[in-house]
Order: sequence, then C-alpha cells, then structure tokens
Amino acid sequence: METKIRAAGERLRRGQGGRARAGVALAVVLAVVACGLAAERYGWAGLGDDGNPDAERKPNVVMVMTDDQWLESLRVMDRTRELFGEEGVEFERYYPSMPLCCPSRSTYLSGQFAHNNGVRHNGPPLGGYANLDDTNTLPVWMQKAGYVTSHIGKYPNGYGKKDPREVPPGWDEWRGSVDPTTYRMWGYQLNENGRLKTYGDPHVEDPDLYQTDVYRDKAADFIKRKSAEGKPFFLDVAFLAPHGELIDRKKDRKQEQRQEQRQDQGQGDDAGQDKAEGVAAADEADEADEADRPQVGPAPRPAPRHKGEFADEPLPDMPAYGEDDMSDKPGFLRDYPELDQETTEEITRSYRGRLEALLAVDEAVDKLVSTLREAGQLDNTYLLFASDNGFFFGQHNVPTGKFLPHEASGHVPMMMRGPGIEGGTPSREMSSNVDLAATIADIGGARPGLALDGRSLLPFARDPRRHTGRPILHEAAEGARRSAVGTDGGPSSGDDAASGRRAAEGDLDQDGEASPRKTRKRKPRHGQVYSAAYESIRTERYLYVRYTRGGRELYDLKSDPYEMSSQHDDPAYAEVRKGLEKALGKLQGCAGDACGAGVGELPEPGRADAGR
Repeated sequence: METKIRAAGERLRRGQGGRARAGVALAVVLAVVACGLAAERYGWAGLGDDGNPDAERKPNVVMVMTDDQWLESLRVMDRTRELFGEEGVEFERYYPSMPLCCPSRSTYLSGQFAHNNGVRHNGPPLGGYANLDDTNTLPVWMQKAGYVTSHIGKYPNGYGKKDPREVPPGWDEWRGSVDPTTYRMWGYQLNENGRLKTYGDPHVEDPDLYQTDVYRDKAADFIKRKSAEGKPFFLDVAFLAPHGELIDRKKDRKQEQRQEQRQDQGQGDDAGQDKAEGVAAADEADEADEADRPQVGPAPRPAPRHKGEFADEPLPDMPAYGEDDMSDKPGFLRDYPELDQETTEEITRSYRGRLEALLAVDEAVDKLVSTLREAGQLDNTYLLFASDNGFFFGQHNVPTGKFLPHEASGHVPMMMRGPGIEGGTPSREMSSNVDLAATIADIGGARPGLALDGRSLLPFARDPRRHTGRPILHEAAEGARRSAVGTDGGPSSGDDAASGRRAAEGDLDQDGEASPRKTRKRKPRHGQVYSAAYESIRTERYLYVRYTRGGRELYDLKSDPYEMSSQHDDPAYAEVRKGLEKALGKLQGCAGDACGAGVGELPEPGRADAGR
C-alpha cells in the first residue's frame, strides 16, 4: 500500500495544474499515506467495513489444532461447540488436502499444497519437518506484520530429531515438543526457547503434568502477559489429543511379567521357569497372531479426572463399518480382512479413550476464551479451531489410521470466531487447510512471502451464506504432481512414483518412517497399505480418487453419503467421471490462483447430453 500511494504522489507532483494545485494534491496524498499506514499498522485494512476501527491494536489470532480428531467427535466437546457455535461459524465442509499429520500441518504453515511445499509424507525422503522451508512460513509473515508470535505443542513430524534445541524462524516464544516424546502424555520434552525440559515420566500419571493441561496453562500465561504489554499476538496451540501415544505397551507388559518371574525365582518357586517359558510362548503366539490380524491404534491416556467417562460408549452408527461388499474398492482395501469380534472390541476401546482425551482439550479451549475475556481481549481476537486430519474406526474395513480422502479421515472440524463474525449460522462453503494461512495473514494484514494456493475464509465467516463452486484437491505422496498418475488406468512409473509406492508401505496411521529400507523387517501385513498414493478431487456432490497403481473410486455423495458404492465403472456416470477427470487435470500441479479453478457444470448421471 505504501509503495502504491507514494507512486501516486509522485505522479501528482509531476502532473499538470501548477504549483498550487500540486501542493494541494500533495497534501491530500500525504494525508492518505498517513491513513493508509495507520490502517496497515492497526489492521483496519484487513478488517474492512465489518472490523473494529476503534481497536487500539491489530486483532490477536489464536489457532488451536487437534491431532487425528474426526468430525463426529466434536459432539463431546460441549464448551467448544457453545463458544464457537453461538459466537462463531462452523465450516461444515472442511477437508484437509492430505489427511496426514506432517503434510497437513505443513500446508497450514505454508499455505501451499504438498506438491508445492515439498512435504508429502510424515518422514523422509518424501516428507518430514526437514522438507519444510521454515524460513518462509506463516509465523515469519505475522512477525513481520508486527505480531508477537508463540507456538506451543506439536510441530510437523520430525521436529527436534536433528537438533532438539532449534527454534524455527518466526517464533518469538517457542515451546515445541521434541519428537519422538511429542507422542507421550507424560514424559514429553519441550524445547522452551532453546532450553530442554522434560515433564514427568512416561509411566507415572501425575495429574499436574498431563500434557494437554500443561499446554493449556502455558497458552493462558502467554495471553495474560502479552495482553498486559499491549502487543498484538499470534498464538499457535497444537494439542496431541486425540492422537495415540507412541509408547511400547507390549514391552512394558513383558517387563512386568519378567519382574514377576524374577520375584518367583528369588523365592525359590519352581514355577518361575514355567512362567518364563509361558511368557516366551505367549510372545511368540502374539507375534504370529499380529501378523495375520488388523492392527488397531490404541487411544492416548486421558487426563486422570476423565478416565472412564466413556467406558460404556458404543461405536456410533456407521453404515460403512465392516462394509460387506468391497468389490467396488481398490485392491489394497479389498485386502483388509473382515473385522472380527476381537478387532471390534479393540476399535471400541480406542474410540472411547480418544473421546476421553478430548475432554481436556474442551476444557483448555474454555480456559483460553475465559483468559482472553478477563484480559479484555476477547472482542479483539480471532480464534480458529481445526483438526489436522480425521481417523478411521472400521469404516470400509479399515481398523485404524487416516491418509485416505474418505469421509472418516478426510472430513474434520473447523470453526472460527472473532470481530465482525456473527454466530449461529454455519458455512457450507468448501474449505480446506490450504486456506488457513491465507485467512490468518488476511486477519493480521501480513504479506505472504510466496504464492498461496488457498484463499482467505474471512469473507465466508462474515457472511456464511456466501457460496462459490470451488472444489477441494486431495493428494498423497506423489499424487497431484505435474503429471497425472496412471491416467491410462495403469500404474504410474518413474523414480517419483516408485518413491510414492514405498511411502505407502507404512500403515495408514503413518507415524513411522515413510519409506522403510529394504533390509527393514516389514510390519504385520494387514497394518500395511502398498498402493495408497493418490490424487483426488472433491466437489459438493462427488468424490473422485485415482491411485498410482490404477485404482479408481467415484462416489455420488448425494445418494451415497457413506461411500458404500463406487460408480467409477458405471456407464451412467461416464460423463461425470470425464468431467471430474478434466477438473482434476486443471488442479494437477497447480500453484497460486490456478488452484482455485472450478469444475463447471457436470451432467446428471445417466444423461450424457446434460450440460452440453
């Protein structure tokens, strides 16, 4: 703005009308410059007509992100739903571009799809924190715009493995969890502005050191301090819940059994040797069983005060659970065995525990809002709440994980409240995590240092009835790069495609290495997906997916909201598929404004001449 106004002033000084006229014009220009600079400084330009011109400073921004939270789980977060539902806007059609932790969070920070920011998986070589250019991300832009910035909690996967004391650019206050301790509710390590501190012991459930509560209190403290200092702030809080913990529960059980064995032997008990042999036999049986059974990711431990809150909670009514007819699905999904009673019980336990872990997050959101209110900053703060991706609980026979664009993992909560936003009306506009950076930069009047693939959701929050036909691009591994994968129905080829297939060798939880070495022993067969890399387009009515190995899925969400019957081979949908292929081609390798390309009118199924 300043550059443009100065240029206009220079043109006036060189223009016609003599010295007097030029002098008056110059005075007007200088006044406009002053107003323009003030608008930029205080954020009025970003707020527009619905903003608060009486604000003493730019609006604050608080971003709260959960991990692996699926859409249905929001029902147990009463405080969060009330705080955002009555005073904010829920984006009912919000879908992460890649439903996987590291790529999703990297897209949030960069405002770019994975095929542009280079983070296409959770670990190397396709992804991980090391692949993100953290010198040109949202916190850097917000810091340059005059914000005090703070991050608390999880960062893109792999942070801290190379240098646990590293503080990424753009953060004035840094309290990032160091991998792999990120995935512990107790015994996690934080890098606190370059100093490492470990909170508790992984096996001691100290109520005062529960991870979610510690993050909550640190966030509230930041709000209090910066509110008192009169500085606008951007606070990023990333909770682990309801993501599972990465602690070796089997190893712990074995240690307990060995301890019992030593006690028996110390007492001269002849049963000690028998117990040792029994433990070894049980371990061998467990390994054999795991090699042929689906793997279920256990829930994180909830806060002690919430343990057992959902002990009797049944799985929700999910028509896609244990889907009987999988003949329309790609091969890797057909390969999953049916969900037996034991697996169902494990899934149910995981589901219950994850719900319990969300209760502390719900309390944390309430604490942040009340702290803002007490500090007199609530009316000048935008709060955003979103999950990085969803989670499977047996839909389409997938017992655990995310990664895929289907409803279970690809549809997550997203809500927003703040100045100029009237609560009570949800937005039906298609939105994605690629829009988060653009939205926050818009709020703060920040200038992104690269071309953003997303767009600001602020206009849609202010007017929830606003609507466009923009589709959503999904991608995974090498999907959605410059060249389409398997467009002839066959497998893609080349080093990049082979890399993507290796990436798919991790299970759908995808929290281990992305591309295991050939010498590494493979995990249990049914915890794996060997051909899951894909690119996909989602419209308000359709979800179309094409995989690197040639598999295809096409769902008419109007008649089949649970994705039970793929229409990719149905002649009645041939023209629909052709239109979606064309639209996906426009998004293939897109960058910047090109990523907003629409689909156009699609024919009704069975009416190939419709729309012509």
